Amino acid sequence: MLALLSIIIILLGIYLIISGLREEWPEFEEEFEEWEEEREEVTEKQERKERKPKREVKGGGVILIGPIPIVFGDSKYAFLSLVLAVILMLLSIVLILMV
Repeated sequence: MLALLSIIIILLGIYLIISGLREEWPEFEEEFEEWEEEREEVTEKQERKERKPKREVKGGGVILIGPIPIVFGDSKYAFLSLVLAVILMLLSIVLILMV
């Protein structure tokens, strides 16, 4: 029963994704044009202002797709994220084997 329910939910999700990609929303075209006009006004205002010095942001992260980690970010934070991802993977393996 639970397997059937999970298959139904997966198929429903795939259907909703495909139908959402095929959907056309003409009302968004008008809003998009308005957003373009607003963006042009904002860029004009920004050009008039003095440029502020840019702040530097550092960070890192890991995206786990199955057993494959994708690491991104600054070297220090990326290394820390990679170490935490390895610990998390080992912990999940241990928990799976205990059950």
